[in-house]
Amino acid sequence: MAITLTEVKEAEQKGLYEKAFQMLAPFWDEFAQFPNTIGLNDEESADVFLRFGGVIGFLGNTQKIRGSQEISKNLLTQARQRFLTLGRTEKAAEAENYLALAYSRTGEYTEAVDWLTESFEKKIAENHPTRLYSYIIETLLDIETEKYDRVLARGARLDELFRSTADNLLCGCFYNHIAIAHKNLGHKNAALENLKAARTFFQKADHQIYFGAAENNLAQLFHKVGNFEEAHLAAKKARMIFEKIGDRVREGFSLETRAQIFSAEGKYEQALKYIDAAIEMLEGGESYRKLVDSYRTKIGILLRLERLSESLMVMTAAHNLAALYISPDLSREIIEGTSELIRAHFEKNEAYVS
Repeated sequence: MAITLTEVKEAEQKGLYEKAFQMLAPFWDEFAQFPNTIGLNDEESADVFLRFGGVIGFLGNTQKIRGSQEISKNLLTQARQRFLTLGRTEKAAEAENYLALAYSRTGEYTEAVDWLTESFEKKIAENHPTRLYSYIIETLLDIETEKYDRVLARGARLDELFRSTADNLLCGCFYNHIAIAHKNLGHKNAALENLKAARTFFQKADHQIYFGAAENNLAQLFHKVGNFEEAHLAAKKARMIFEKIGDRVREGFSLETRAQIFSAEGKYEQALKYIDAAIEMLEGGESYRKLVDSYRTKIGILLRLERLSESLMVMTAAHNLAALYISPDLSREIIEGTSELIRAHFEKNEAYVS
């Protein structure tokens, strides 16, 4: 059993979630049930719940398994409680890290922060992999909520810690997040430098999903600086990686990137084709925040194509999704943001006519 769980963790760390799940399959009947841990001791049983919870959360996010994040949350909550009973603080913190990720995938950022706070409150050494991963998740949440200055401040504080103690995967995540923050703040050279470092670490870690994500981030960076040819090439490479490994959700992200590049080039019909393909891949899954973002990209494209009624229909879909699964604040932001786009669009047209 110890060997199996170690192998499962190794598969997780390479993004091989399907392989990890198959290793655990003998303990699992179907997604709606808890694993069967009869014959295992208390710690082994808790670890099975932890590994299942983590793997199903990751696997569901890449393969659109309905209800995957709720199943993940239930398993991880069980694992956490069992580890707390056993006095295994660092394992309980690992479960809390994964709980934070599960909530973030469905856009429930308040709950994600609450679970991450629980993890940080556990007394664990700063260089422990679980604590380093907590910092990675904290940075991810800041990126999702556009707190880029906080990302850079944390990065400067923790740079030496990660360089000296973290493995290739954690270092790749660390520098990838810093690159995203720099990109969104307009620091193009710093973004490129950190993104190249992240890609190197992901290659060394043999993590194809994150390597593909770094390529997609590179495409977005080239797009931002107006190098559209290089942007398309990087986005194509990202899509090829995701298509090869069967990650339809992230393949959808790469298609949205293509749509954004085409839109920036003024090629709105091509942009619409790609954003529709991205939405098709994301619909039916549980990456609600990403789907909302794709709807908002489509709204902008439709307005540029003078298709106002369609853009309002997409706005309604985005609003309803945000209100149901994410937050009232985001649903209001969608309406206000769309209204501003429409106002700016008509003002531009009036100025052109006059």
